[in-house]
Amino acid sequence: MAGFSNGSMVIALVSMVAVSLVTFLFKGYQERSRAIRLKRQGFAMPPHHPIFGHIFVLAKVMAGLPTDAHPHYMPDILRQTYPDMGPIFFLDAWPFITLTLVAASPATLAQITTEHVLPKFPAIKEFLYPLANGKDIVGMDGAEWKYWRSVFNPGFSANHLMNMVPDIVRETTVFCEALRSHAAKEDCFRMKSLTDNLAMDVIGRVVL
Repeated sequence: MAGFSNGSMVIALVSMVAVSLVTFLFKGYQERSRAIRLKRQGFAMPPHHPIFGHIFVLAKVMAGLPTDAHPHYMPDILRQTYPDMGPIFFLDAWPFITLTLVAASPATLAQITTEHVLPKFPAIKEFLYPLANGKDIVGMDGAEWKYWRSVFNPGFSANHLMNMVPDIVRETTVFCEALRSHAAKEDCFRMKSLTDNLAMDVIGRVVL
């Protein structure tokens, strides 16, 4: 009986692994097929591998960046590496991220975010869901987003921001003094730490 139970458990585990593998491969086939179809239709994208998509291209780009470089640098580096693509192109890096349309054009970004308010990228909602349970303005869409954005609008009005300028300048002065101190010492330092502190100081001053 014990042998039968152990054998059944092994079969169940093997079956689960097999189903997971088949699901993974099928999803990968779907993602790569979508990218290949878009490429055949003439949509811009970096050199595309039928199996690995743009993973090798991204790896090559990342190899030329500092190890602590933010991933947001990648789209612009890709645009510079393959200038014939233009500022709008598709990126196929599944399973790390689903097929993505990258827009590095200010005019296009204005259309997406202002003229035509499109649904938010699903990955943003998934990332923030554990923190806000879907009740955050960054991940909201439609009428719900419009209502809560109107609630925050007074805080971003020109008059209100002008009243905040002296406080912002005060905190920025501290930031500039830190930069001058490092310049005088001619040392190597992390700019991110200073800019993070500046952002938190300004937010704290304006909000509190």
